[in-house]
Amino acid sequence: MQSLHISGFKLFREITLPKLGRLNLFVGENNTGKSCLLEAIGLYGGRTPVTDILETASRRTTGKLRPWIQEGTSQESSSLRHPVFDLFRWAGPRVKAPIVIEQIGDSSPFRVEVQFQQRIKDDQGVIRFVPVTHLTGPMAEDLEIVLPVYRGDKQVALVTRNSVRRYTVQQRERISNAEKLFNEDAFAVAHLPAGGFSDEKAASLWDALVQSPSQGLVLAWLRMLDPRIDDLAYIGEDGLGRTRTALLKVEGEGRIPLRSMGDGLTRLFHMGLAMASATQGILLVDEFENGLHWKVQEKLWNVLCKAALEFDVQIFATTHSRDCIEGFTNAGRVLRRDDAMIYRLERKDEDVFAANLPLVNVAAAIREDQEVR
Repeated sequence: MQSLHISGFKLFREITLPKLGRLNLFVGENNTGKSCLLEAIGLYGGRTPVTDILETASRRTTGKLRPWIQEGTSQESSSLRHPVFDLFRWAGPRVKAPIVIEQIGDSSPFRVEVQFQQRIKDDQGVIRFVPVTHLTGPMAEDLEIVLPVYRGDKQVALVTRNSVRRYTVQQRERISNAEKLFNEDAFAVAHLPAGGFSDEKAASLWDALVQSPSQGLVLAWLRMLDPRIDDLAYIGEDGLGRTRTALLKVEGEGRIPLRSMGDGLTRLFHMGLAMASATQGILLVDEFENGLHWKVQEKLWNVLCKAALEFDVQIFATTHSRDCIEGFTNAGRVLRRDDAMIYRLERKDEDVFAANLPLVNVAAAIREDQEVR
């Protein structure tokens, strides 16, 4: 991605990042949209729009993502409040504009709209949705609020209440296979949340690396914190394989649960898994510094920089850490000019703006002990 323009997504009425590099770091105060930027990039690059949208909606919710209720809803006044609709920037009681995520000059921007469509069942029993251009009064029984997803002028997916229902009953693979989006704008996206991966997610990512050189990369990263680490394996805790835990083989101590070795090792493990699964794509890291001692952060940025070049990965990260910023600027010096970018997000009233901070200025500010976060 060479640039980024977003409108109508969460906090962003409209925001533009005119230049992106191989490494990109977003800084700023709380509630300025740093994590939202990562989510928008993930939606733009993802291959499975329905699953990507539902996972983005569920990322900041507790409990299951339930289908939305739309009784009593009309085009003029919407009472809909659901995590999926919270992806849109609201104006009053209803969504004012679609979500648009694109690169500058993009011929096929990613766009999500909120529409009223009529459910029609054909002679074979197949349900189709037909857009309704005008609606007054309460919703009819055969009308439904849906989210069509477009790439340019082509509709590539449709998010409905039934999509959410399938997603929540753990039929995500079925959704993914049925609605994969293959085009030149889609690429591998690995998103490491601030809280890390679930145990289930981490285990599945590790399994995918079996007999792969990438396992060695992950283990090498773990050795940055503890050089005695020799290997890692998953076992079934209950003997049936339903619940699995990661065990490290540590020189002189045998097998030790990863979770007992501290948050730093778990964070490095998850970051390595994410990098390995983002080959020729994009790595998104929210709150980079979580669990990491300041001494590790510069070393990690150096190895991330080398891995980004080796695996052809573009990295986007957020941080509140001065040490992370310093490590980033030092690592960025090994890249060509303007291939490491820092943007500070700033909020003015209800709008968010992105200010580019040249690396040379950031490095000078850090030396002078000035605030750059």
